[in-house]
Amino acid sequence: MRFLPLRLVASLLVCSLSSSAAFAQAAPAPSPATPVVYGDNARPYLTVYRWGVSGLERGFYDSYPGWLNRSVLWAEDFQATQTWDDIRNPRWQLEPWGRWVNAVYGRRLVLSIPLLPGEWDRRGPTRGTDAGVPVSLEHGAAGQYNAHFRLLAQKLVEHGLGDTILRLGWEFNGGWYAWRAMNQEAAFAEYFRQIVTTMRAVPGAEDLKFCWNPNNNVGQSDARKAWPGREFVDYIGIDVYDQSWAPETYPIPKDASPEETQRRRERAWRNWIVSEERHGLNFWRKFAEREGRPLCLPEWGVAERKDGHGGGDNAYFIRQMHAFIHDPANNIAWHCYFDVDPRDPHHQLSPFPDGRPTKFPRAAEAFHELFRLWDSPPMSPSSERR
Repeated sequence: MRFLPLRLVASLLVCSLSSSAAFAQAAPAPSPATPVVYGDNARPYLTVYRWGVSGLERGFYDSYPGWLNRSVLWAEDFQATQTWDDIRNPRWQLEPWGRWVNAVYGRRLVLSIPLLPGEWDRRGPTRGTDAGVPVSLEHGAAGQYNAHFRLLAQKLVEHGLGDTILRLGWEFNGGWYAWRAMNQEAAFAEYFRQIVTTMRAVPGAEDLKFCWNPNNNVGQSDARKAWPGREFVDYIGIDVYDQSWAPETYPIPKDASPEETQRRRERAWRNWIVSEERHGLNFWRKFAEREGRPLCLPEWGVAERKDGHGGGDNAYFIRQMHAFIHDPANNIAWHCYFDVDPRDPHHQLSPFPDGRPTKFPRAAEAFHELFRLWDSPPMSPSSERR
């Protein structure tokens, strides 16, 4: 998403998934022929983003498994993006995550890693290590930043996070981050290889997994040109939201009938979200199959946007995503619902801490029906409801 949780936001919010029982340890990316069970989730594994460290401290992740009658979930977070120190040694972030991951058997962290710190114009960090020094993908490709990622790997291991899944330079095919690959795809790919090689060489970091993660649909660059090679990638991640700019989809006219609304939502799914021509989910499924790597969905969700290009309370989208995720032919290893409510767009399906209902009651009902566990007694009321 273009929503970028900087340290200021991240310090307001981090994840703390609570769980009442110990279950099977999360395994590395399995082959399609080898089904793996993680805790009370069969692959594909359910992950959630709920505002990071502050969400952890405020119990947001404690409530989420109970809402779905599950015991163990994985969690996702984002590093801050302003300085090299935010990337190389974010102690404020890794310490609480390390405690959380190691408190309950089967937990795992998905961490989104910026490749270049500072603002969009690549002037570099304004403070800390190398303050005022411009940054570039070319310098990364030449190995000039390897020391930062070596230290990050060491710190992950020190905090008991040696099996973390790292989203290196997520959504690089869009134009909204400093590490955008537009017109520098070869440099991005080599920089990715430099990071993976460097981090894998750190003792104890052998179980780190690396996710190559473009945005769904054609962006401002052709993501395929930035492919680093299958030996450097454990998961091919695609971020997908119920958004569309295809004709006769979104915005939905205010006076549209229920039938017209549904037609537009179905057209958005067919002509934008899964479209092969638009580099949608079907396109990436085939790409992953050719490259011999499993797919994952590091961000997905319904969307209400100020510009109207989201589907709103769309239960159809939830049901289509559930079917896509659980179709064995798509080989989805894990997926992460983006269960937060930033200013724009909105995505949250679970109840708010203050008791307010979700903006998406129909979508939430469908999600709860499809992704909860039905074969065990309900868990105790969540801390978020108290």
